[in-house]
Amino acid sequence: MEKTGKIIRIGNSHGVIIPASLLKQLSWTAEDEIQLIMYDGSITLKKLEPYTGPYTGFFADMPRPEQGEPDPWGDKSTDEIVEELRSGRYDRSKNLDW
Repeated sequence: MEKTGKIIRIGNSHGVIIPASLLKQLSWTAEDEIQLIMYDGSITLKKLEPYTGPYTGFFADMPRPEQGEPDPWGDKSTDEIVEELRSGRYDRSKNLDW
């Protein structure tokens, strides 16, 4: 699998680079509002933006959890998150809050 890098934290938000190949495998497009359900919370990713830099794919921005709330991403690498996605721990059909 291509190298996908780590979670990027920018200001009050953080995000993850999702490889274009994974989006295609999951039948997602950059236009989708992607709902991820992780072990300890769910995250709705905003519209994906093409990412250029040392990695390829799309950058997904997401809000930081409220103070005191768990951070579902923690210090996971993008590769670990990609593995969670591949394992089926996501659901686009539900619109869950944190």
